[in-house]
Amino acid sequence: MDKKWTRKTALLTAGLLAALAGPIEAAQAKGEMAGATARLADMAAEWGQNGARPMIAESPLPEAPASKKEPAKAVMASAAQPAPKAKIALSPQEVSMIEHVVEREVHGASYAHKVAVANVIVNRVLAPQFPGSVSEVLHAPNQFPVSIKNYYAPKWKPDADTINAVYAAVYQPDTTGGALYFYAPRYTGKKTANWFERQLTYCFEMEGHRFFC
Repeated sequence: MDKKWTRKTALLTAGLLAALAGPIEAAQAKGEMAGATARLADMAAEWGQNGARPMIAESPLPEAPASKKEPAKAVMASAAQPAPKAKIALSPQEVSMIEHVVEREVHGASYAHKVAVANVIVNRVLAPQFPGSVSEVLHAPNQFPVSIKNYYAPKWKPDADTINAVYAAVYQPDTTGGALYFYAPRYTGKKTANWFERQLTYCFEMEGHRFFC
């Protein structure tokens, strides 16, 4: 690389820098451009002498001016959803009780079916005609006598669907329309079935269970 090319390159680059600099005082511009020209000339000479492009350290991008309100964080905070609230108060042991009862009642059923059964338990805790705690509801005479045994001597352990169904029943809106009872006609005697059908308000049927309010 000859000296003429070096000078032309430096002058051309200096001209581009001058065009981009905007309206500034002539004396200041002249001094700054002279310095820039000298630096570019030195770099070009080094390139020509060594046969390789000199390394140029890149300056980091300037940081955005800090905002007093930190709008990005404010937007994120406003977009964050509040933590869900449980519809009923219950202990970790009572959560496990519901899970084991639901698993025993509808083992192998669909997720929606498990949510419905779990909702019946939650609805009972909320209803004034039933005891006010999960433990009392599940241990009430003639209500879940077989299923509650699955908590103390598990025949079937709650699977992922059952665990999620109980969570949905406790934290999300009821899917049963306020159902407080259910029974399976296939496994229920005629006298008991008649009590359900005549004394209660029918809600819906799902996978062999009839639900009532």
